[in-house]
Amino acid sequence: MTCLLWVAPDDCLPPHGLDMEWDHDRVKVEELTRLFQEHGFDKNKPALIGYPLNGKIQLLSGTHRHEAAKRAGILLPITPWLRSNIEGSWGQLEAWKKVMADIPVATLELWTREDLEKAQSCL
Repeated sequence: MTCLLWVAPDDCLPPHGLDMEWDHDRVKVEELTRLFQEHGFDKNKPALIGYPLNGKIQLLSGTHRHEAAKRAGILLPITPWLRSNIEGSWGQLEAWKKVMADIPVATLELWTREDLEKAQSCL
């Protein structure tokens, strides 16, 4: 089983909203949109983290990347976890760090779920 999925932004739920009236959110989304339009998703950057929820992927990271991908019309790289894995890590800092580890997309494209779980146990 793969540990990386490429998913349409409309099939994802962002972890929180953005305030596009606030310069920080607006400028960050505009810059990411430009980069995505020109170069696609940088595979040297980490994938977003998420789990299935009601037919979509609930993201735990990447609100700005999610919005920029929608605007640029590109797919998002997602490291999928089961909801039970996510909930099992709540309140346990070391377990949460392992789930939320920043692993570059280029690395994840070559890994199976077994590789990811081995790496997680070493982090």
